[in-house]
Amino acid sequence: METIDNPDKFLSKEEQLLRWCRQRGIFSKAEVIAYGTKKYYLRAERTIRDFVLQGIVRKVGKDECIRRNLKGNMAWYEVVSS
Repeated sequence: METIDNPDKFLSKEEQLLRWCRQRGIFSKAEVIAYGTKKYYLRAERTIRDFVLQGIVRKVGKDECIRRNLKGNMAWYEVVSS
């Protein structure tokens, strides 16, 4: 009998990205690009923007980034629905 080493391999890349987003909670565009590169998912950043349009993820505003002490000039995102 074969064991399943990585149950994520049966999920689509979009579902894997969404799972990663939910685990992170808040994440930057740079982290999304790094994740996408590692997983050979070059559309990851565009998929995040699709999640924003769907209301699954929201883009954190500049003022809120300052209040939360989020570093960097890239966009920050936060998961809003589970």
